[in-house]
Amino acid sequence: MGSRQAVPQDVATGDADEGVAVPTEKVRERAARIIAQGNPAGLLYGAIITGAVMSATANHAPSTARVVIAAVFVLAVYWLADVYVRAFADQFHNGRSSLPGRLARAARHESRVLAGGVPAIVVVLVASLLGADTALAVSLALWLTAVELGAVGYLAARHVGASRRAAFGESLAAALLGLVMVLAKTFLH
Repeated sequence: MGSRQAVPQDVATGDADEGVAVPTEKVRERAARIIAQGNPAGLLYGAIITGAVMSATANHAPSTARVVIAAVFVLAVYWLADVYVRAFADQFHNGRSSLPGRLARAARHESRVLAGGVPAIVVVLVASLLGADTALAVSLALWLTAVELGAVGYLAARHVGASRRAAFGESLAAALLGLVMVLAKTFLH
């Protein structure tokens, strides 16, 4: 008799001859679970802030680098402000603890704000490296932001049990904010 290896609950074994592990959890479910961990609102804040800064600066900045620097700067300032405000408020809810401890907990929690801005920044940088001018690179990043917001809205709604139709409505509402940024870029130049 051979020994059997334990298989995690979210993985089922494939064909016995191949011994291949096949995930049973759907990609959508896994993505929703990951988004729901920690601070899901932070992801949206980061995406929205980054998109808004890019939208406002793209037509006025002399280079893609300036747009990225502005977006990273504003995102970092927003994150730092959010960290401090959370650490400040934490003492009212959880009693007096050291400021460094509260700041460290808040920084970990609010790190999702920084993560939310990463996709747009990466798209601008990659598009620029591939030869796109600033306007095109930012437009691509803003469209990605609209898709990102819509996808997160859909995944969140499905994660809490909404029907596909209701989740689609949530997705459209979230994506509209991204579309506002796309339109703002167009009208701000």
